[in-house]
Amino acid sequence: MKKVLSLMVVVALLVSLQAVAFAQRGGGPQYQPIGVDPAKAQQYCKEVQPLYQKDMQLRGELLTLWAQQNPDWNAIKQKEQERAQIRVEMHKKAHEMGLPYGAGGKRGLNIRKMCGW
Repeated sequence: MKKVLSLMVVVALLVSLQAVAFAQRGGGPQYQPIGVDPAKAQQYCKEVQPLYQKDMQLRGELLTLWAQQNPDWNAIKQKEQERAQIRVEMHKKAHEMGLPYGAGGKRGLNIRKMCGW
């Protein structure tokens, strides 16, 4: 009984610390990168959403190709190239709109957080 109780206390402590860390990072649903105009960000989200959906579709297709017993390497290569072109197009649109366009994190846009996808 003591082991179960102590395990529950440890789990509760970890969950509460995780919630505090999440709140400090500003990772909530109203996430906006510092120095980014919200109107530009929303316009960017509307323009990029079809590209993002296509990227996620290709990702699923790639996972299916990789999971096959004998993967078709040419098909995998083609899908990877399509995904790379889509990501470059998304970065290009961000650059044209004056948004940070690097990979996610501190230097670029975190598209999923910013757009709420």
